[in-house]
Amino acid sequence: MTTPKYINSTRLLRRVAAVMLLLSAVAIVAFAQSSNSSTNNSKSKKYVATKEIIFDQTTKTLRKPDAAETDAMVAQISALTSTSTEGLKVKTLANGTKQLNLQGRFSEVIIGRANADGTVETRCVSSLEEAAAFLGLEEAQ
Repeated sequence: MTTPKYINSTRLLRRVAAVMLLLSAVAIVAFAQSSNSSTNNSKSKKYVATKEIIFDQTTKTLRKPDAAETDAMVAQISALTSTSTEGLKVKTLANGTKQLNLQGRFSEVIIGRANADGTVETRCVSSLEEAAAFLGLEEAQ
């Protein structure tokens, strides 16, 4: 008896895809739980600007961001790069696939800083710590 060359290849591919998706979701949740404590700590930290990264249109010079601008940058970057799993729920679909809505978290963000010559330097970051180093933000004492 001969076996068909392709035994339910579509079904097999769907199962493999479902398993890969589930493993990815589990890996993300496990990684996030292991780094949750450092993420929560960074939200309570205050930062101060040490570099002139904003091009002031009125004076045509670079300046440091003020406290409000710094707080806004830190809040925005923290929210987008958050690795907190708090409130995330795994949903099981009808076909058995597990689905996890990351709610805008676990993102990489492109940020920029102005240069004295009027150009903008950009960097893709995946954490507040990376962003702070690029933007010249230091933890307030």
